[in-house]
Amino acid sequence: MSRKNIEDFYYNAAETLCLLYAMFPIRSIVLVEDICGPIKWDLTGLPDRKSQACFEAMIWLSEHELLSYRSIEDRNVGLEGAVLTQKAFVLLTSPMTWEGAEPVCRIDALNEARRTLAYANVYTIMSDLFRANCLWNSPATQFPLIQSETIAMEVEESD
Repeated sequence: MSRKNIEDFYYNAAETLCLLYAMFPIRSIVLVEDICGPIKWDLTGLPDRKSQACFEAMIWLSEHELLSYRSIEDRNVGLEGAVLTQKAFVLLTSPMTWEGAEPVCRIDALNEARRTLAYANVYTIMSDLFRANCLWNSPATQFPLIQSETIAMEVEESD
């Protein structure tokens, strides 16, 4: 498999997760053409390689518990009733840190990389997300949560 296939996979996976995050928690239809552009059909009715790879990336995300869906659209043009899983939501909203920078949640970093067309950063963020997904069930060091100060409110009694 060439590096181009992996880069396309990361791009398709990132676009799919960002689209579903923007619609979360509402189930929606995710079409291949919304992720990678119009499907080009050959004379036998099969989709082009780019479109098929995009569809398979969505199925892969489902198989690895990052999205769920109700059904597959006819001719593999998309997923109906797609939504992020709890795991994907937590991974996307979890912090990551660029070298020498402050922590930022993955979804913000991913959206910024997409906005600025920094595809190498999309690749890096998705690699980090998939690595974190592999470690999902591993024991993690628990850090104490910082509790905010409570604010005392005076309630006036009515007569």
